[in-house]
Amino acid sequence: MSDAVLYEKKETTGILTINKPKANQLSAEVFEGMSMTLDLAAQDKDLRALIITGSGDKIFCAGADLSGGFGNLSPIDFIKRAQDIFNKIEAFPRPVIAAMIGHAFGGGLELAMACHMRIIKKNARIGLTETNLGIMPGYGGTLRLPRLVGRAKAIEMMLLGKQIRSEKALEIGLVNEMCEEGEVMDKSMELAATLATRPPLAVSAILRVLSMRESVSPEMALQLERQELVKLFETKDCMEGMTAFAMKTKPVFKGE
Repeated sequence: MSDAVLYEKKETTGILTINKPKANQLSAEVFEGMSMTLDLAAQDKDLRALIITGSGDKIFCAGADLSGGFGNLSPIDFIKRAQDIFNKIEAFPRPVIAAMIGHAFGGGLELAMACHMRIIKKNARIGLTETNLGIMPGYGGTLRLPRLVGRAKAIEMMLLGKQIRSEKALEIGLVNEMCEEGEVMDKSMELAATLATRPPLAVSAILRVLSMRESVSPEMALQLERQELVKLFETKDCMEGMTAFAMKTKPVFKGE
């Protein structure tokens, strides 16, 4: 694996860092590193949460780096590969947190939106700015932005190529939390530690249903929900939670 993507694990939390100084742009090398890292992390049974961030403290990710072209792929295959990787993030079996240590534009915001939760630095600017270059979002932005902020606001942001500040992003529900300079990773680690105390099987079941519900009918989504819930009734974690509730004690979930 190249140095363009770094990975470390702190207790039960994995940290994937895009290591492309100055702008942390998305290149073929970055996509390859991300895909390999996600596959390895997904196999780690002790992992409880994954944080995705960028190096430095100014830019989370400035979007696609097309300075090197599309490598050995055609433009449409290059875009499809990026979409597949972002889908892999959205379908990751443990919670994924975008630690937005700075600005996020174009594909950088699309990356953050593929994550399950987003924590952003105060005064950071974000936006799907592709139309300013005469192009459009291509890594899932047209799908995920309307889900998060509603169709009207999403259309406005994409057509106008607007940048918004973190305060506005929090107001419209595009991010979960905003914090001061230098606190993003600490807050993300705190959130990951809290998530680690939640029942792993239930967390994975929720993420699994959420990742599928947009591609199936409402009836099928409800069927999937029923099936996952019935399976959870048979787990030791369910018994632990029910017993702790009755005994007024704190449950200890083990993912069994």
